[in-house]
Parts: sequence; C-alpha cells; structure tokens
Amino acid sequence: MSNTVRFYFSFRSPYSWLAFYRISKIMDDLPIEFEFIPVYPPKEFENDPKKNIRKTVYIGEDIKRFADAYGLELSWPKPFDIDWAIPHAAYIYAEEKGKGLEFILESYICRFSSGLDIATTEVLKSIASSCDLNDIELIDASQSPKYREQLEKRMAQGNKDKIFGAPFFIYQGQKYWGNDRLEWLLRDIMVNTKQAVPDLKSDLFLRPY
Repeated sequence: MSNTVRFYFSFRSPYSWLAFYRISKIMDDLPIEFEFIPVYPPKEFENDPKKNIRKTVYIGEDIKRFADAYGLELSWPKPFDIDWAIPHAAYIYAEEKGKGLEFILESYICRFSSGLDIATTEVLKSIASSCDLNDIELIDASQSPKYREQLEKRMAQGNKDKIFGAPFFIYQGQKYWGNDRLEWLLRDIMVNTKQAVPDLKSDLFLRPY
C-alpha cells in the first residue's frame, strides 16, 4: 500500500483548521507523505451542525477549548457559509504554484482567527500577498473552469473514498475522522514504520503513539 496519507480538508470546517495546524508542525518529521484534498459539503448537507442548535453551541465551545490550548486566536467568521468553490479552487492554483500549504494556513488564519470571508476579492488578495502569489492569477483561478473542474475531481475522489466529513484521513486503507483521531493516525504510522507504540491495555489513559 502507498505510504501516503490522503488528508481531506475543508475551509468550512474549524476542526480541519485545528488538524491542519497540528499536522503542519510535524509533517516534515514524519516518514510519510501527505496529499491534501480540498472538499466542501453540498448545499443539502445531511450532517450539517447548523441544523442542530445544541450541536452548534457545543462545537463553538469545543473549538474554543482546543484553540485556547493550542494558542490560537479564534474569531468566528460572519457569514459562516460562503461560496465554497472559490477558496477551494484557489487552493488548487496555489498548490500548482508550490504554495499549497502556505495558502491553506493563511486562509485558515484569515477565516478562523480574523473572522474574514475568504471568498472575497479583498481577502484573497491579502492571502496571495502573504503566500507570494500573483493575486490576479489567484482570483482568476478561483473562478476558472479549469480549476473548478480539478476541484470536482478531488471531490469525486472523496466520494470514492466514502468520506462523510472533514478533516478526514486515509492511510493504508484505514480511515480517521476528526482532529481528535490524529493520535490514532500517528499510532498506525508508527506501527507501519516498525516503531514502538504504548501498550494501551496496561494503561488506558496513555496517548496512543
């Protein structure tokens, strides 16, 4: 099997933000490669937390708990939902230019730390500047049929992999959903690269890796 992790992320998801931030700190030290695949939910998203006020309130409290612990500023964007094709197609352009990781990180900072609408021309220009990208090309790419088509192909890969949310990781045929499953992903990476892992049977409160 491939020694690559497919990391499905979404700019809509605050948990994707947290997971990407963590992964960005350690990915260079891991003995595997990451494939970053942008996805966003369809208009009629069956598992949309916004349809359940109790779940929405809980997620807000949960994200703040993580953000505070990670030392991240949190500012909820308004509006929360935007034209999701724009930033996700723009990411594919940034990836093509070798600036994919920088684009993801800067977009998450703008969205969840500054509360900005990352689908607007003004914010995209700011992101382009921070990532040393051509702002005109980036904005054009966000609307371009070429990059929209590539985005659809990535989304189709997600359907093929039967993902149902983000962040979602696939490694060696195994699936991991959520920021709180990163520890289990790391455990399996260590197992597959012949590294010792904690014996959880002896202590159920050890970290998995």
